[in-house]
Amino acid sequence: MIKKTLLWLALISLLAAPASFAQDDDKPTIAWLKWGDSSNVALAEKAILDMLQVYGFINEDERALLDEERSIEGERINVIYGDSLFDRMEANAIIDEALDKDADVFITFTTQMTQIAYYAIHEFIDPPKLIFTVTSGPYITGVAQSSCLKPDFVIGTVPVTNYEDIVPLLRMQNPDMKVAGAIWSPQQRASEVGVARIKAIAAAFDPPLSIVDETIIVTPDLYQAVDNLYDRGAEAIIIPIFTFQGFSLLLSLTYDYGLPVVFSAPPNAYRGGTIGGGFFGLYKQGVIAGNMLIGHLNGDIDIADTAIYESDDFAFAVNLDAADLQDVEISQALLDGAAYIVENGETDQGVTRQYPEVEISLPDMSLEERRAADQEFLASLECTPEMIAEQQAELDARSE
Repeated sequence: MIKKTLLWLALISLLAAPASFAQDDDKPTIAWLKWGDSSNVALAEKAILDMLQVYGFINEDERALLDEERSIEGERINVIYGDSLFDRMEANAIIDEALDKDADVFITFTTQMTQIAYYAIHEFIDPPKLIFTVTSGPYITGVAQSSCLKPDFVIGTVPVTNYEDIVPLLRMQNPDMKVAGAIWSPQQRASEVGVARIKAIAAAFDPPLSIVDETIIVTPDLYQAVDNLYDRGAEAIIIPIFTFQGFSLLLSLTYDYGLPVVFSAPPNAYRGGTIGGGFFGLYKQGVIAGNMLIGHLNGDIDIADTAIYESDDFAFAVNLDAADLQDVEISQALLDGAAYIVENGETDQGVTRQYPEVEISLPDMSLEERRAADQEFLASLECTPEMIAEQQAELDARSE
């Protein structure tokens, strides 16, 4: 009798389950996967959410929850919000959660999270679609070979960092500079490639600029790294692209040693870097990633035949507050060319610490105009047989 009663109660509980639970399979589930918070990621996040909202995939209440970094079971989509807080084990945990909840699409931010997510799903027979943004290293980490030579489930946006534009900032600051230091991490392939490029570019200057480098594994390594660079004659420090949690410590050390620091991203000037130079258009990258997501959700594109989008918009910014703390006078050349200048914690260009770019909103147009423009853009990304053959030939030539 007890067993029959328990079975009857179980059947009742199944029948009484909320309708929304039963309908989950009809709504796409998106896993929102972050390596950690940064202004770069914040810009792209805002852009994707702006796109989802303007296309009606999320309403105001759902947007408010997502802005608070909370998951939603929405009217049109579900979103599983995950932030690894710069921890690989946590990244694996939130990816496992997304897979357990049958996420249809992974949205990944930064090279680190994109790489971890890709290798977690790349051998699946039918993996979730992977749309990445704020990801500078998909090719050097094995996520893709080129914009059209990629797995069928992968697409995204690549901010191309041209060190040819960044390294000259050292000489713009000090035309007589002879030695600069670089700090990188052997755990991050993008930083290893970056420091190699920095050295090659600086060696080609006339006269050559010598780059001495130090590696770090954990944040406390910065103490010895900066001290070593100073002892080796570094007159400034340049940081290739990589993610580390010792930003504040590095800055405080540069104040102690009087060394200006050049970061490979303009937003880092607002965070306290003396000079930030590199890709400038992360909100736009997020808009394009959002366009890809919406195109997929609406069935307007086949991700397998759509190219990864690459752009190399460049700008640099200057932080006079940091320069004062380092007892460094910023050159007039840098002041004249800066996209924005931080002084007393603010800018005159309306750029903020959270969203350190000038353009951070969608253009004002009707939904019909927006849809037409977005679909035209996505159509321009179609990978033709000629493009695929050309990219394969380039890769074959490099490997010979």
